[in-house]
Amino acid sequence: MTTVNRTFTFSADVAAKAGTAYLTMLFVAGFLTNFVPIISFGTGTLLLFSLAFFLSLLSLLQLLNRLRRNVALAAFATFLVSFLLVLKAAMDINPVSQRIHELIIFFLGGWPFLFFLQIDDRKTRERFVRTLAVGLVCLCIYGIVQGFLGQSLPERLFVLKGDEPFGVGGERWRPTGLTGNPIIFSSILIFASAFFFALWLEKRRFRYMSAFLCSFAANYLTYTRASLFLLIPVLVLVWLLHHRFRLRQTIIALVSLLFVASAAVFLALNATGLFIVQRLLGSGEDSLESTLSHFISIQNAWETIAAHPWAGVGVGSQGDFVGPGNAIITDGAWWILLLEFGVPLSIFLVVLLLLMLFPVAKHILRKGSNDRALGIATLSFHAYLFPASFINSGILGHISFGLYWAALGLSIAAANGDRTP
Repeated sequence: MTTVNRTFTFSADVAAKAGTAYLTMLFVAGFLTNFVPIISFGTGTLLLFSLAFFLSLLSLLQLLNRLRRNVALAAFATFLVSFLLVLKAAMDINPVSQRIHELIIFFLGGWPFLFFLQIDDRKTRERFVRTLAVGLVCLCIYGIVQGFLGQSLPERLFVLKGDEPFGVGGERWRPTGLTGNPIIFSSILIFASAFFFALWLEKRRFRYMSAFLCSFAANYLTYTRASLFLLIPVLVLVWLLHHRFRLRQTIIALVSLLFVASAAVFLALNATGLFIVQRLLGSGEDSLESTLSHFISIQNAWETIAAHPWAGVGVGSQGDFVGPGNAIITDGAWWILLLEFGVPLSIFLVVLLLLMLFPVAKHILRKGSNDRALGIATLSFHAYLFPASFINSGILGHISFGLYWAALGLSIAAANGDRTP
């Protein structure tokens, strides 16, 4: 962090070590939970949340200094959301344990954003970006190993402690990367593909293309329909943002989309026997059953939202931790948001998020700007996040949630670093 004209400051070395430890823990938490079983709560989760708490304390002290405009606005938005969430939780009437659980997840998952937001030392940011790159490529490689070896692996190398293996098509086990379920893992892989593709476009180095191909292969092996479909618009947006929407590159993107769409139609009509085609079309027995259950839960969520539009049914009342029998919907982040917060507050939260994306977009599109790869990936990831959150809650896993806010914080910090104080 910067050491100029600040009353409260920490050395760049302390900030770098703390941030690197947190980012590293995002990628190894599942392994620690499975192989270092100190407590029933989950060793990896405990260490991850402990580091998140430490980063939050560091960031709060740093916020006592004079702040850049974007940092101040993003911090204000975070505090406003935090206040509204606590106020809403205090007024709700659902079980206290549900409300407390949700508050813990929000604060320890989201508040490290304030730490990464204030990293204005370029070398420290580069160290964090390298940590993200190494961690993501390791996850991708591990996902490929899981996908190919499948049931020959011990179960604790395949799923988190307490979970059951996620199968599809009879004998196939779907990779999880020990980050949660395959949906959570595939959402992380979408971000990895966007990140490595952006790095390759920016730097044109073979290792970034190799990492991108690894992320693509791992994503394929998850057999997750939303991530396989939405990877295309994400990559198109990465391409367009890198080229700042210049006319020639926009035409190339449109022609490529037309070619991909034509190829998809051809496969759908002429290769219906292929497993992946059946999976994408939803014609397999497993896919039909999954689609039907999604429709039923979404219908139940919609009916409840219509009955409680202003205040919802309570903070923390949805999600896997309350049990499938008690939650109205466990898969669909937007529906969970509307059910827990109500329509007005949910819309307000989404608007605040969009406003925080503006400085990242301006930085990416500005001629001569530097350190664009992570910002391009973060912004492009929303081409997956916004539509996919209607049908899954991949962003709400401990790892995916923490990774998202760390990447967004670093992206805004890079945008600040591209401007004078």
